[in-house]
Amino acid sequence: MDELKRIGVFTKVVEAKSFSEAARQLGVAKSAVSKQVALLEKEVGVRLLNRTTRSISLTEAGEIFYRHCNDIVTRTHVALDELRQYQNQPTGTLKVSSPISFGTAHLVPVIKELRSLYPHLKIELLLEDRIVNMVEEGIDLAIRIGWMQDSSLVAKKLCETAMVVFASPEYLAKNGTPKQPNDLVDHQWISLSLLKSPLRWSFEKNGKAHAVQVNSAIKSNSIDAVTSLALAGQGISALTNYTVQSHFQSGALTQVLPNYKLEPVGIYAVYPHREHVPPKVRAFMDFLSRRCQQATWSE
Repeated sequence: MDELKRIGVFTKVVEAKSFSEAARQLGVAKSAVSKQVALLEKEVGVRLLNRTTRSISLTEAGEIFYRHCNDIVTRTHVALDELRQYQNQPTGTLKVSSPISFGTAHLVPVIKELRSLYPHLKIELLLEDRIVNMVEEGIDLAIRIGWMQDSSLVAKKLCETAMVVFASPEYLAKNGTPKQPNDLVDHQWISLSLLKSPLRWSFEKNGKAHAVQVNSAIKSNSIDAVTSLALAGQGISALTNYTVQSHFQSGALTQVLPNYKLEPVGIYAVYPHREHVPPKVRAFMDFLSRRCQQATWSE
């Protein structure tokens, strides 16, 4: 590395046509520049520069050597630029945690788009309907949907999504259709086990708030299981709109209390540290944020 450093100093002196100017451009003392050139000449065993009090010029050997040195310096700059670009590119393995339904429907397209641009980026996608311990499990990025609790983790809100109440036509035909939020108290409720019991839902209609507390008849740690239980006529539930929208369209599920709006929930990208966020995490969040902003989940 000393030889490479001296070659760089020698090249700068030739281009600047002055030891003083080369020292200024390099931000070092003139004596340091002279020393590096002298050591280089000692190594190659030949004088490279003719020095006078007013100017410097290349010797014949110096001209030959400079052509090679100039090529070496140019290649070094190119190599360093490529290395810096590499360090700013998403690389390594990105470990992402997400709820199952959201990950399957919305993270897979993000992964496809991201890897088309960064094919060397490896991704490990963990789909679970639970809140993972990011530090213990080595998670780089987690997607969380709901109302964020206080945490030492950093959470970036990507967008919001509507919550809807629903049940199967079979269940409603047998048990009646709620007309107002308070009617939910008399119905069987299916809920996610990660939500605190009893459940308290806040509805809004015409600017007026309506709060209701319900107890769960059935709980599951799986969003898909909650949906399946509702499809099987086992009760009423509430999930994000995008989770059950296709079942509304097919008629397998019916939205309950469509004139009352539940408080929307946030979709968050959660990561361990605010500073020194790896490029792979930033890139994934940027791609996912664009997808979230373009979605119509609030409708």
